[in-house]
Amino acid sequence: MEPPDIESFFVAELTKAQAKMRIYLTKLLANSPSTDDVLQECNKVLWVKRSNWDPNTIFLKWAYRVCYFQVKAYFRNQSREKLVFNDELLDIMGKEEPDLNSPKDREVAMNQCLQKLDSHDRSLLMERYQGEISVEELAKREGIPPNTLSQKLLRLRHQLLICIQANLKTT
Repeated sequence: MEPPDIESFFVAELTKAQAKMRIYLTKLLANSPSTDDVLQECNKVLWVKRSNWDPNTIFLKWAYRVCYFQVKAYFRNQSREKLVFNDELLDIMGKEEPDLNSPKDREVAMNQCLQKLDSHDRSLLMERYQGEISVEELAKREGIPPNTLSQKLLRLRHQLLICIQANLKTT
């Protein structure tokens, strides 16, 4: 590890350079909202490579060079990004209606739907989701394979969802 005085000097130079590094990155990134993220990456690289810096040179020149290469890396990563929303998807997402039902409405609807289930099915759901019992333990007790129980629970949850949605539409 470096002597404390060199490390302290590095920290002081890095701290002093932050505002100018941000301005430089803002210019390179065309005022992108990602400027702070890239600045953070630059700071990490500078810290990791701090032993490569010669205290007899101008810190800001070295920092700007690191910033330049981090911007290039940022643009390279952006070009590989697969998750880009097109207008059609954005239109679909924009049409989503907010859920105006209160938690109490949903709770009432769920309780009504639970009462419509067979008592054994209701008991399975309650034990699994309100208790501390695993699917494996519950399946063993029921005498069925865990995968079979998982599928049954999935069907029951789906049945509940449809019932709850129908109840909420009528209220």
